[in-house]
Amino acid sequence: MERGNPMTGTQPFRFPAGTSRYTQAMAKCLGQLPGGEAPDRATVHMLMNLVQGRMLEYIADRICREYDIRDEQSKFQMITALLGIFSDEFFALFRSKIEFKPALAVNIARRIMRKESRPARLSGQTRTRQPADHLYPAIFRKYFEYRNLGTLLEMVESDVEIQKIILLSHMRLAAKDAPGYRKLVEILGQDHEGFSTTFFMDYLRQHRLAGLLYLIESGQWESQVQTVKERMASLRGD
Repeated sequence: MERGNPMTGTQPFRFPAGTSRYTQAMAKCLGQLPGGEAPDRATVHMLMNLVQGRMLEYIADRICREYDIRDEQSKFQMITALLGIFSDEFFALFRSKIEFKPALAVNIARRIMRKESRPARLSGQTRTRQPADHLYPAIFRKYFEYRNLGTLLEMVESDVEIQKIILLSHMRLAAKDAPGYRKLVEILGQDHEGFSTTFFMDYLRQHRLAGLLYLIESGQWESQVQTVKERMASLRGD
């Protein structure tokens, strides 16, 4: 992609392959700003929404890397689920900062673009550790007031819808044609309380997918989930 440089307004601007669509949209938005003039309200709100979207995309990417999820379908589903999890309340402080100082939206967008326009250095980079892991936690701390991104990620990973996406991604890769996979899809679709999903996630974290398939295909999962429900009810004093 080539266009006027939104950071200088002069030189052609090119992103590395695979750059986020949110970041590319920021470039287009910034490239249309008149030189030396303050952005109008519509542009500020557009950039604010793009930054929010990029932050959620980063969270989805971190979870995908942690669970070694590589298919784009699961990542897209995760971003969609995150849009539902992170309500207006989560972004309220960030938006209030932008309302008070609109130029922040431009500054943050340019900061993201400066980072993502540079070709990644392979030295020290792994699938679980990326250059973005320095930038986005810093943005979360400074503009979203979330000091501990790890705690935020733990909260997200405990969400039932996110867990369902993780489970189905792994099981689809490992046993898409097995009867247990089709049964798992059905079970998760009916699991509104989240007990079965949480129970199955323990098997995934312990790398026991074969054991989980056996439980599902044999039907033994149901009695074991019921035992977990009863134990939790007892702990709550129900």
